[in-house]
Amino acid sequence: MSTVLLVELQRALARRLLRLFLLLALLLIAAIVVGAFIRSNPDAANAFSPGDIYTTEENDSDIGFVGAMSLLFVPAGLLLGASFVGAEYRAGTITALLTWEPRRVRALGAKLVAAGLVAAGVFVALELVLAAGLGAVAIVRGTTDGADAEFYRGMTGFVARGALLTAGLSVLGACIALLGRNTTAALGAVFGYIIVVESVLRGFRPGWNAWFFLENFFIVLGGEEADDVTRSVTGAGLLLVSYLAVLVAASMVTFVRRDVT
Repeated sequence: MSTVLLVELQRALARRLLRLFLLLALLLIAAIVVGAFIRSNPDAANAFSPGDIYTTEENDSDIGFVGAMSLLFVPAGLLLGASFVGAEYRAGTITALLTWEPRRVRALGAKLVAAGLVAAGVFVALELVLAAGLGAVAIVRGTTDGADAEFYRGMTGFVARGALLTAGLSVLGACIALLGRNTTAALGAVFGYIIVVESVLRGFRPGWNAWFFLENFFIVLGGEEADDVTRSVTGAGLLLVSYLAVLVAASMVTFVRRDVT
């Protein structure tokens, strides 16, 4: 398994889409840091502070730059995972993979783990680069007041939860791309479900909110219960894991039984 996983990790890291996304994300981070540096005035009330980087419980009027950018970085995991598997079907390399590793469960397991690990690693790396750049702005052109133990605990927990969600979305995208043999099918299925299906059900069955993907997703990401959903962060996380486990099992059964040619 270790050899197969290593190969899949190398394949995931070598994808051009990943490199393009990293380039665009780093350019966006650079623009945010430069903008924060220009706007910050260390001698005025708008001095850049740790609260602008990540919001603590005492300063909950805004989610901060780290939280805001997670709304871009986390969903990117879905695209990376879906394209990782969808590209295999488009290029016709699934057959070659199974020639080298005929045990399909082992091959798909390695592919899903690699997709999750790469997506989570990308999320953590980008959030840390963003936090480091904004931290430098706070030191040079702002204030470090508020950068206490609670601030670091809160941001560490947020990044850890975001990494887990990003990994989960990457595996989700990979599974749906496998079922549909297409990257677009995976993205369309997920966004169609969230935008159309859950929106309709939310209007007709508001009492079902506790079971919807999006509500539980934001409970885990934010690390606190939602106003209209009585479910703990742990409970929301376990529910999302159960949804993902069902989809992984379905993709495994399909991959084992289906002709890939």
